[in-house]
Amino acid sequence: MNPINIEETKQQLGEFAKSYQRPLRGKTAILSPLRDELLELDAKGATSGEIAATLSQFQITVSKDTVARFLRIEKQNERKKPVTPPARKIMMPRHLTPTEKQ
Repeated sequence: MNPINIEETKQQLGEFAKSYQRPLRGKTAILSPLRDELLELDAKGATSGEIAATLSQFQITVSKDTVARFLRIEKQNERKKPVTPPARKIMMPRHLTPTEKQ
């Protein structure tokens, strides 16, 4: 057997882990690259059926239920995005001016 170079393996595995992206799976995987456009159509009032029919014109065959599920999940994910709190202001006592700081 070949001796295992653990450091080299560790380095290669670390590089792989940093660049790894889970492959898209499921029925909605084909819709992910079109996320922004689909959300825009939804915001403008297009129904899931209309969106599915439009996608079929571009040889993307999905059901209206798949479109509806995708939109529902994406809207939920948008609501879950954390809001960045505003930067904290440093308060100074009123009797001190900025030049009198110690």
